[in-house]
Amino acid sequence: MRRYALQLSGHDFEPSSHWSTDIRPVVNELVVRDDVDLLMWDPATDASEIYEQYSLATLMGQIETSAYARLLTTMGQVLAELKQSVSPRLQQQWYLASYLACLDHQSLLNTAAALLSLTVAELKSPTVDADQQLRGLADQARCWLLAAKVSDLQLLATPQPLFKLSQQLLTQVATLDFCCVTGQSRGWQLANDAYWLSQVTSPAFSCDRLQRPTAYRLLRAAHLEHLTD
Repeated sequence: MRRYALQLSGHDFEPSSHWSTDIRPVVNELVVRDDVDLLMWDPATDASEIYEQYSLATLMGQIETSAYARLLTTMGQVLAELKQSVSPRLQQQWYLASYLACLDHQSLLNTAAALLSLTVAELKSPTVDADQQLRGLADQARCWLLAAKVSDLQLLATPQPLFKLSQQLLTQVATLDFCCVTGQSRGWQLANDAYWLSQVTSPAFSCDRLQRPTAYRLLRAAHLEHLTD
């Protein structure tokens, strides 16, 4: 079973707290301090990892002049055309998905699919099976964008492709939200990790839900994003 601890930032795997199999108390302390990082150790395999925490300033600097920031602007236009406002939680999820996409160099198509998945789930109200709903919506969005041959330039230049697709996903029957493809789904991973990171202050949050290693480096940033809502 994996164990977790904290260490002072900049150190080379030197735990400054006791190892715990429960990550919750470790995360609770991690998110309110700016001088520690997360350590993971698996005694069964002796695998270990230092998850240095990114600051919000660093993350904003990464995306502020990038295509991901322009995609966020496009999504804002989509919501305006839908005559919907961007809730604080949805905005937090958008930014977290964009941070993850930028740090992992994800394609704009996968990022757009993730943003649409989060948006449609929020507007429809997430189900008790949020993971599967986000997976279905992200996979469908990606397939539609590929089939329609929507280019990166179109994603950034006009909200119309994403507006049309969001209308389709919002009006389809709820059971279709859960239809997904097999295999790896980068769009879903982005949506999933952004969704669960946005729940970092909730008792329901669990790091076991996270799909990508990068997400473990955004725990404190997700907490700070929540505080700025």
